Order: sequence, then structure tokens, then C-alpha cells
Amino acid sequence: MESLINSIKGINKKILIAVAAAVILIMGVSVVSMHKTVVIAHDGQEVEVSTFSNTVGAILRKQGIEIREEDKVLPGINEKIEDGARIIVSRAFEIKLIDQGEEKTILTAEENLTDLLKSLDIQLEEDDKIEPDLDSPLTAGATVKIIRVAEEYLVENQEIPYQTIVKYSDSLEHGKSQKVQEGTKGLKEVKLRIVYEDGIEVGREIVDEKVYQEAVNEIVEKGTLNYLVTSRGEVTRYKKVLTMSASAYDAGYESTGKNPGDPYYGLTRSGTKVRPGVVAVDPKVIPLGTKLYIESTDGTSSYGYASAEDTGSAIKGNKIDLFFENRSDALRFGRRTVKVYVLE
Repeated sequence: MESLINSIKGINKKILIAVAAAVILIMGVSVVSMHKTVVIAHDGQEVEVSTFSNTVGAILRKQGIEIREEDKVLPGINEKIEDGARIIVSRAFEIKLIDQGEEKTILTAEENLTDLLKSLDIQLEEDDKIEPDLDSPLTAGATVKIIRVAEEYLVENQEIPYQTIVKYSDSLEHGKSQKVQEGTKGLKEVKLRIVYEDGIEVGREIVDEKVYQEAVNEIVEKGTLNYLVTSRGEVTRYKKVLTMSASAYDAGYESTGKNPGDPYYGLTRSGTKVRPGVVAVDPKVIPLGTKLYIESTDGTSSYGYASAEDTGSAIKGNKIDLFFENRSDALRFGRRTVKVYVLE
């Protein structure tokens, strides 16, 4: 009986030793599994640390790294950490934020504008503007400006102003005028698109309009009896007007029979030098030295003011020859009917 008891005691002792060994082994394995090596990147440096801590926050506190509310930590403070993990601490910096004209200074650790807006829960509408661009990196001291853009449509009635048309009449004395048609304003409905930036109007455009009543122009006649209104709107008094056949010439041999070097080359019958505005006439019809105005009758540009200083063998009677500097211009003019005003 005693030997049986001793045998049982021996067996129990072995079991206890085995259990103790197993517990020690398990505890060792657990301790090894709880140990981690992680890298912490912060404030421009990277540090590798060994730790038994389970969360990011616990590891940072153990290392004496203070985290402000505005700083950004990846993974998050409450995240569990694995062996070989990397913890990144981005320090917050100051930027200036202007939203709808309201300016404030904020702390942020975000790297770009998209993340900044998300962190601040700021929503941009489709037409809103932001400076700089959303993909621009954020740096300390940066200014971010958000411009809120809105638009509205307005329908209003508008008057259509009438124009005053001036017509010249040689049946009225110069200096007198008369209204031959009253002007009346028109009426139209206009749809406007108005754009606002931060509540201030920055533009408007007409997107549609409907005319209910057309404007009627006022017509006024002004007297030009014995007065000429030139193509430039100048009013000049004249003594008489002649309808004449006009040709054109230049100083070259084809027109004058003289070449450069001839003592009479480029000189008029009056002894003056030919130039634009000099014309050849029949002195029996228009005396030399007479001031003229040559007006086109076919809608082309008028020759304008001229001086009768030259003659020509073919210029007889109701004919006039107009000087041009270039042979090509003279040929282009050809022969036309003109009105010749003899000026006072």
C-alpha cells in the first residue's frame, strides 16, 4: 500500500513538472509575440524602436512624442500596431483660409487642398472657385481662397432707344433743319443671367430677348443749299457744281511725255509741282487756280479737295484729269463721271 502511494506521488510530481514547463514555454512564446519593432517618422527623423505596446498612441507616449489635436498620425492614434509597422507623424502648420470673404488662420497637417477641405468638411459647389488649384500642395504660410459663385436669372422690360438720322437736303437753306419723322422708343423683354462672386455682382449677360415693339428712328433734314457735305462730314460752300467726265494721269512718260531729268518733268502748267489733289482742266471752263471738290457718283471713294493747276491737250470742255502718284492707281481709276464743285 505504501509503495502504491509513493508511485502515485512520483507520477504527480512528473506531471507537475511537465505542466510547469509547458506554462513557462507558453509564457515565453506570448512574450515574444507581444514584442514588436516599429519605425517612427517624425520631425524630420526616423527612429526604430522595440516595444510591447499594442497601439500607436501607447507607443508614441512611451517614446515621449507629444501629439497635438491638429497633428496627423498614420496609422491613427487608436489603431493597433503590428511588428514591422511604420508610424508617420505629420506636424500641423498655419495657413490662411479665406472663405466667402471671411479670413481666418487655421492649423492643418494635410498635404493638399482636397484633403484640407475634407478635413474641415467644406463643400464646393460646381461653379465655386478655389485658389490655388485643388491638387496644389499645402505649405506653411499658404493662403487658400474660396470664392463662392452664384447666379440668378432676371426678366425685365427694357426700352429700345431710337436713333436720330440726319439727312442733308439742298432744298433747304444752310443752317436750317426740319424734322420729317418723329422718333418713338421700342419695347423688349430681356432675360438676364447675373453672376455673383461672394455676393458681389461680377457680370451679367443677355440670354434671351423678345421684341414687342420696334423703335422708329427720328429723321431730321438739314439744309445744304449751295453747301457741300464732304465724305468726312465737312460742310463747304460752293458756287456751282458741274457734272464732268474724269480721267486720271501720273507724272510718267505715258501721261505727260516727259521722263525724269526733263526740266519740265513733274511741273504743272501753273509752274507748281504735281501732287495728289492737282487736277488738269480746260481753263475756259474752270480757270487755273480754282479750288474744287471732286465727288464720286458711282459709290466709290471721292477724290476730294483739289486745285486746278494743270492743263492737257486732251482736256477740253467738260473734262477733268485727276493726278495720282502711282501709274497703277491712275489706270485703276480709268474714266468715270464725277461731280465737280467749284468752291468759294
